[in-house]
Amino acid sequence: MQITLQISRSLQGEHREALYPLFEQVFGIPTSMLEDYYSRGFWNPDYCPYTLFKEKQAVANVSVIPMKWMMGGKIVIAAGIQSVMTLPSERGQGHMTRLMRHVLHDLKDNYSHVFLQTENPALYKKYGFVNVEEHIFISNAIKNNKVRECTLRKLDYQKEEDLKVIQSCFLKQYPNSYIFTPLSYQHSFYLNLYNPYLAEKLYYSDSLDLLLVYLVEDGILKLFDVIGKKRISLHDICEQIPELFTEVEIYFTPDQLTHSYPLQYKKKEGTLMVKGELPFDQGPVAYPFTASF
Repeated sequence: MQITLQISRSLQGEHREALYPLFEQVFGIPTSMLEDYYSRGFWNPDYCPYTLFKEKQAVANVSVIPMKWMMGGKIVIAAGIQSVMTLPSERGQGHMTRLMRHVLHDLKDNYSHVFLQTENPALYKKYGFVNVEEHIFISNAIKNNKVRECTLRKLDYQKEEDLKVIQSCFLKQYPNSYIFTPLSYQHSFYLNLYNPYLAEKLYYSDSLDLLLVYLVEDGILKLFDVIGKKRISLHDICEQIPELFTEVEIYFTPDQLTHSYPLQYKKKEGTLMVKGELPFDQGPVAYPFTASF
């Protein structure tokens, strides 16, 4: 049976819906969730799938999205590769090699950097991707020694009023880092909210007008993301946390939050890879899992 390639630079409904069974079989993502994600306007309008079809059945796919980054003090428009998937029955037939070569050929003249995330980096090193070494940042300078009255409001992205708060914070998002951080990643953020682990940790501070994604566990404040409209210090953020903690772990590059605080760091198991030279001497950086794509 003939294999045909279809590319939708302006994603059509028929093409998108043809990908649903592929998402379900490869990643276990139910079609109902993807339909809800699209119907609520979360799907990135710039999502561009490269899909191999057997008649009308999608058998393999690689998708591309534009990604805005702050890197080395400059805003960079890069490309992100996501939705890399092949039907189990179609593996070992060279479909993914064909797609990756086609995608990378199309991207090479327009993007200096291409990013992807994977648990299996060996698959992508042959295409010129290298691992971005990621870290967790640690501060012992700030402690909360007594339980405070909670000033945070827990958000539910299923509620329209809470969704408007999230959208407002992303609309005027101030970068947490000038060294290395993604920008305008709200579409990925929305997708990750379907994971209850993340959704249960999402809060809003009225006084600071920002979103916090955090957990306090075993006396450690684990700060997963901060999405605010202006530069905020780590001290001000910690003042919002009601639970007791004696140490702070930050899971994203935090130089705009912690410029006056000494930090230690440790390596973490990251999934980010890049094709292209990063425009800075790579010290410790981290990619927030809330922006995972």
